[in-house]
Amino acid sequence: MGKTDGPVRITSVSFHHYKGLARYSLSLDRINVLTGANNSGKSTILGAFRVLAVAMRAARSRKPERLAINERHVLGYRVRETQLPISLENVATNYEDGESRVSFRLSNGNHLHLYFSSDGCVLVPDTSGAAVTSPATFKSNFPIDLAVVPVLGPVEHREDLRERETVAASLSTHRASRHFRSYWYHNPEGFQDFCALVTRTWPGMEIRPPERSMMGELSMFVGEDRFDRELYWVGFGFQIWCQLLTHLHRAAAATLVVVDEPEVYLHPDIQRRLLGVLKDTGPDVLLATHSTEIIAEADPADIVLIDKRRTSAERIKDVAGVQKAMDVLGSQQNISLAALARSRRVLFVEGDYDFSLIRRFAKQRGMNDLAASLGLAAMPSGGFGSWQRITSLADGIGQALGAELLIGAVYDRDYFCDQQIDEVLSKLRKSLRFAHVHSRKEVENYLLMPAVLDRVIGRGIAERRAKGFPVQDPSRNSEAVLLEVTDELKDDAEQQYVSRYSDYHHKNGKKDLSTLLKEATSAFRSRWNEPLQRWNLVSGKEALRRFRDKTQASLGLSITDAKIVDAMRQEDFSGDLVELLEGVDLFRSLKVN
Repeated sequence: MGKTDGPVRITSVSFHHYKGLARYSLSLDRINVLTGANNSGKSTILGAFRVLAVAMRAARSRKPERLAINERHVLGYRVRETQLPISLENVATNYEDGESRVSFRLSNGNHLHLYFSSDGCVLVPDTSGAAVTSPATFKSNFPIDLAVVPVLGPVEHREDLRERETVAASLSTHRASRHFRSYWYHNPEGFQDFCALVTRTWPGMEIRPPERSMMGELSMFVGEDRFDRELYWVGFGFQIWCQLLTHLHRAAAATLVVVDEPEVYLHPDIQRRLLGVLKDTGPDVLLATHSTEIIAEADPADIVLIDKRRTSAERIKDVAGVQKAMDVLGSQQNISLAALARSRRVLFVEGDYDFSLIRRFAKQRGMNDLAASLGLAAMPSGGFGSWQRITSLADGIGQALGAELLIGAVYDRDYFCDQQIDEVLSKLRKSLRFAHVHSRKEVENYLLMPAVLDRVIGRGIAERRAKGFPVQDPSRNSEAVLLEVTDELKDDAEQQYVSRYSDYHHKNGKKDLSTLLKEATSAFRSRWNEPLQRWNLVSGKEALRRFRDKTQASLGLSITDAKIVDAMRQEDFSGDLVELLEGVDLFRSLKVN
């Protein structure tokens, strides 16, 4: 792979004899959500990026010096042990002798090498051209900036105004929490944007600029439900969230933002919002997490499974891979009684993934509270034949909680005819506070949009070419591919539709079976000949799987559900999809006695 045009970014990192990673490599993409079991190597990887950030600050401020590394003489930058954000006690794998090295590859073909010893480390720039001899040549060959979110803690009870230089020096350290108010006192120009982000991501909370007393003490007040409290007296989780958003706000111009397990003090609703905030920030993202909430929000292609027993990280490819990551974390992601007790509104869906996709649509539509599942708990039901069972189940849960539950349900249409759907919906609406049946076979059918798929493929080709990969233009558009894959599914879809139609009408009418079979076949085929109707009739899951396989084979592109939703524009939301989202959002907002 050669050099590329466009902004320079870090494309990969390799570890040699470094801590628990004897020989390990990781390729980086725009979003990288690292997950894995405890002690799998996630924090070790992020620690190396923390060291790189410190070493690069030195390289941008002074000339390199000639140093000896394992009997080789190189131009580099020495960083003392006291300046490093990691311990060097166990820097060599299993305390064995040998060179401990971490190497970072940039998209312009240059490399940065970190060599570790017992008393510090050395950063060695490696270019394909002239040697780096000054801060200016370092910056031109390595035009990247790392923003590292430090370990976060509670804000100070009382904070005196600190000097601007003191605040700046502590931004990437654990001391940043102690200077939170001082940071915003010295940087008021960005506060309005920060305040708006806080209010948007934590509804009902409004943070105000710091105020200085006559004695030089700073205060920041937070408005909640018409009451003002000083930031110290607001919950710890809100303090952490404000600090996290502050670091992300200042990282907007960086190349890469590094965040290690931010979920520790965050409510699940806020965890679900985090990944969207990170994506909107601008830089590439390197995030280590154990949070099943964050993993469930991520595009499968953004999830990277870390296991130091292997030689390279594994980037997840599909929903099955996400479940593998969940299994590694020991979570089945079952809903808890505590979640139900908080929301007291339960929405039954066909499967866990259905609600994840609904929330993705909501996020793209700008319905952020629904996207974060605020005031709503979802449970799998297994089809609209289960509606009597779910009312009994909800009653039982309500008795266990000692509180009323509001029950809603969203079901697939499958191959049932319009008349049967109307009959079932009528019964559901008598028993449930909200009931919806898709106008298409299943929720994945809303992703079968040729124009949007063309957009995703265009973006994918541009991204691959920007990284230096040769990618040919597609030989045909997405509609042609969809027509081909749905032709392969026609016989099964027709058989299912005709069977369901004739069974229902034979039991509820006077027509003979042969007449019903002819009616059903004619109705199906007339709809099938209209592409927009065809996309509604087939199995969306299977059509997408086959579409992805063909796109992967011909173009080498990975087309995920999240990428499709991210490419949707407001005009791509059909009326029935908008009706679904607005219906669920209204149900989410209903008052509970």
